[in-house]
Amino acid sequence: EFFDAVVSVDSYNYFGRDAAYLDEKLLPFVKPGGLLYIAVPGMKRDCHSNPPACLLESWTPEQLDFIHDIPWWRKLLQRTEGIEILEMREMQCTEEAWSDWLQCENEYAQGDKAAVEAGALEYLNTITVVMRKR
Repeated sequence: EFFDAVVSVDSYNYFGRDAAYLDEKLLPFVKPGGLLYIAVPGMKRDCHSNPPACLLESWTPEQLDFIHDIPWWRKLLQRTEGIEILEMREMQCTEEAWSDWLQCENEYAQGDKAAVEAGALEYLNTITVVMRKR
């Protein structure tokens, strides 16, 4: 119960997919009434059962398990009784964020180019979640 706020950008989707993570690992460090801001890459709609070819240009089905849609995140986060979800929505910065990412020399960014050039942004978005600890 030390922090007033926690901000996670482009990382929560790697470690926060465990239903117990928020309650057991993160919330103990946030003051009551404290805020949690999360921004993650997401899907406009779930397509894990039949991933489009453009996504498979850069990622395996296992790697796509790090990317989910808003209903998936809502269902997961609502399991945590110690939070109130204040906002969960698609952000407007998806194309700009991907453009910036693909222009950097990071090896992962270079690996993502094939999917984006094949049309992956038709399926991807960026999701923001704002929560308050009760």
